[in-house]
Amino acid sequence: MSKVATTIFVYSFYLFLMGLGMMLIPNTLLALFGFLPTTEVWIRVLGLFTFTTGIYYFQAARHEQTAFFQATVAGRIFFFVMMLVFVFAFEQSYMLALIGSVDLLGAIWTFSTKNK
Repeated sequence: MSKVATTIFVYSFYLFLMGLGMMLIPNTLLALFGFLPTTEVWIRVLGLFTFTTGIYYFQAARHEQTAFFQATVAGRIFFFVMMLVFVFAFEQSYMLALIGSVDLLGAIWTFSTKNK
């Protein structure tokens, strides 16, 4: 597995863990990040989406899908920027930026290894 594929492979496990957390123990995860508990299904649906996205990352890494790797850099940076927008424009918890920073750091890691 190439170095760039390894970054995507590792990120897939972050997605798996976050997805499982939101599906199985959503209120524990919400509390960890300082958000109120919920009984609504939206957090579990988001967890399912996150876990499913992890499958795409996992398979793309296994099969060296370089176009996908490049697309994730822009997507993860966009995700981080939008989290900042939510924090500042909608006066949301800074924890959203912390969550988005994982995406930013992952994008930087992927970008920095793509030419090696």
